[in-house]
Amino acid sequence: MVTVLLSVFNGEEWLKDCILSILNQSFKDFEFLIIDDGSNDRSLEIIKNFSNLDNRIRFLSQKNIGLTATLNKGLNIAKGDWIARIDCDDIACPDRISLQINYAIKNNLGLVGCQSNIIDSNGKLINKVSTPKKHSQICRNLKKQKKIFSHSSVMYKRQLVLGLGGYRKIMKKSQDYDLWLRISEQSKIGSINYIGVLIRDHDKRISYIDKGIEQRVFAHCANVSHNLRSKYTSNNDPLNNKNEDEILKFIKFVANNLENTKTLFFYEKLYDYKKFTHNKNLLLKFLIIPKYFWKINLFIKLIKWLVNGDFASKDIEKKWQNLHLNKNIKP
Repeated sequence: MVTVLLSVFNGEEWLKDCILSILNQSFKDFEFLIIDDGSNDRSLEIIKNFSNLDNRIRFLSQKNIGLTATLNKGLNIAKGDWIARIDCDDIACPDRISLQINYAIKNNLGLVGCQSNIIDSNGKLINKVSTPKKHSQICRNLKKQKKIFSHSSVMYKRQLVLGLGGYRKIMKKSQDYDLWLRISEQSKIGSINYIGVLIRDHDKRISYIDKGIEQRVFAHCANVSHNLRSKYTSNNDPLNNKNEDEILKFIKFVANNLENTKTLFFYEKLYDYKKFTHNKNLLLKFLIIPKYFWKINLFIKLIKWLVNGDFASKDIEKKWQNLHLNKNIKP
């Protein structure tokens, strides 16, 4: 069985479309687990109305505990062997679950994504997003923090993720990226060549808050941790420390390095540039570059980012290693 897991917090605006897109899947053998995370709008009312119409829906209502904790709660109470994720502002395309489950089983995958289209708040197509499909390509992009499938498009093995400890509670953002890295160390991952989800682009998206800076910091934390696990063992993963204060020190260490090297400032400029050039032609995108990357160090970072993606995590890893690991490598 598949469990479709949906966490909702004040999602009334597009929640109906999201729920209907799941109920109308060509694949029928699933439970639809919806957890209302303390909404103060009409979200719970909408969920209850749908649950009266379709017995595949199982819903819970709770005080707000945040996305990460809610997803972990859902993982623990889900009945399905597979978890399919969807966010309350997105829309699943009709054959998504059917194609993903068949592809995952046929290719022995632990995690499978799909292609996506970006829509605006009114449902109008903005952009088509093509992401890698094969394990090696996806892993390469993961390590470079380049384009991969969205959180709202994935399906994964429940027991595999539970065995990895689920989503890490310390990860306020980029918890999905961190989990994909950990899954890639244990299992094959892939993606189907099917547009399986419509991702809604709007100003309330988590990734748009503070120009995505906090999300960038946590993504680098995840990547540095991945590099250290790959080089040594999980015992040397700073995010695995049993002392939460030590984990927070690591997160601060990463954030300070990104700040001191002006990498966060570069990400701010990159955000501004992408927002301004959205839907603009290639010539204008090229001509406008000096307006945002006028300093030589910003331009150099742009080139590094375009060529190699994440250019900062390896340097941060080396600094952390020199300070904390070289004298005390754990077997």
